[in-house]
Amino acid sequence: MIWVIILLCLLTFIVYGFVTTIKPQKYPPGPVWFPFIGSSGILQKMTKKFGSEYRALLELSKQYSTNVLGMKTSSELIVVVFGVKNVRQVFHDKDFDARPHNFFAQLRNLGKKNLGITFANGDIWKEHRAFAVKNLKYVGYGKTVMEKEIQNELGQLLEHINNNRHGPISLDSLLSESVMNVLWTYVAGERIPLVKLRYMLSLFRQRGKAFTVGGGILNQIPWCRFIIPELSGYSLITKLNAEISQIIEEAIEKHKNKEILGNDFIYLFLQEIYANKSPTFTEEQLKMVCLDLLIAGTQTSSNVLSFALLRAMKSPDIQEKIYNEIVSTIGDRTPCWNDNESLVYTSAYIQELHRYYTIVPMAGPRQLLNDTSIDGYLIPKGSTILMSIGDINFDPDLWEDPHVFKPERFIDESGMLKNSEHLFPFGLGRRRCPGDSLAKSFIFITLVGILQKYRIQSANGTVPSDKPIIGILSTPQPFSAEFTPRKKDSEF
Repeated sequence: MIWVIILLCLLTFIVYGFVTTIKPQKYPPGPVWFPFIGSSGILQKMTKKFGSEYRALLELSKQYSTNVLGMKTSSELIVVVFGVKNVRQVFHDKDFDARPHNFFAQLRNLGKKNLGITFANGDIWKEHRAFAVKNLKYVGYGKTVMEKEIQNELGQLLEHINNNRHGPISLDSLLSESVMNVLWTYVAGERIPLVKLRYMLSLFRQRGKAFTVGGGILNQIPWCRFIIPELSGYSLITKLNAEISQIIEEAIEKHKNKEILGNDFIYLFLQEIYANKSPTFTEEQLKMVCLDLLIAGTQTSSNVLSFALLRAMKSPDIQEKIYNEIVSTIGDRTPCWNDNESLVYTSAYIQELHRYYTIVPMAGPRQLLNDTSIDGYLIPKGSTILMSIGDINFDPDLWEDPHVFKPERFIDESGMLKNSEHLFPFGLGRRRCPGDSLAKSFIFITLVGILQKYRIQSANGTVPSDKPIIGILSTPQPFSAEFTPRKKDSEF
């Protein structure tokens, strides 16, 4: 009898393995599916070969000559869309509004599924996105008071440069610290102590390396965490999640004890909890919203600024054009966001940065709510959808000389700034990044403020590479630069 049971189990195992290799009808082309792991092994091998998951997916789309790439992990259908038409469909069609309930989402959300804003769905997502946007504005986010905070951070950056200008300076960490401080002022009502701030940023950097937009091996083969917890990154991520969770919980506890003066987002959220108007307002949800705001607002803005300084160093002629426009338009006055309308070339430079150094080369993930057709292929309900943004920004059908860095492409014949419908650094549609007001203001004011005061030159005569390191985000390779005062008697 025992042998019959073993034989039946073995037969079931074989049949199940075979069934998992069968592709749905009209499913997009892509790599072969193997039993139990799908195409995960192929993707992992390609990722290692090409240096990032994004480049691997781009290469696979070329191999299969498709703008809709179909794959499968151990249990999840994954479709990657390429080309501006397909990407716009995913951004705008309501069938793509949801986030997946996969293992990646659980890890990303500190072990909780689909809480917060970024990975929430349905009514919870709508309710809490609206609450966050409304109440962050209420405490000053996106208003003149936020601009003052950015200008204050700019002053501290300039002071640091002035105190250390006699040798090469790296601003990567300082830029991240500055934007984090501005954001945390509105979320938690205070600046983060420097030691804790740097520790928190190091946690986010380590976490970012452990994740990919497709979730990495942990999402593709979740059960591998039981076999190789260290190698898969599971042990690292759970450790980092616990530490990040503790930091946010400490901030919430300080507000519950009324240790923070004034008003901020956490206080407003706690008031909503105490009012007991909606069961979705809980401390667990507050913690996840805080995490979403921190993740969305830190690395992206600082990465754009790092690329901006690196490109200015690599292109001294462009740097001089920006400087001349600044001094002829606003002189020595501290820049503000409204200056973006008159500093046309500088604003065009920032637009070109967003295109040339795509900070989020692969957007997503989205979960399909209904069976849908993309480019003639039938995508089953429940599939996870990723959107390739990086290749759009280098599409020769959309951009003239796409591999040439040329800010002038964003200036029209009358000398006015023009926005391209094919450039969307903050996404599109209902899930567009709600933090773009901070990002735009911080990038513009900080860049103008630095180039207004300093000429940026390569350290030791060696211009570093601007080839990005690509994970979930594109990050510049670590570099230092020499900052030479434009005026010898500059005061900060």
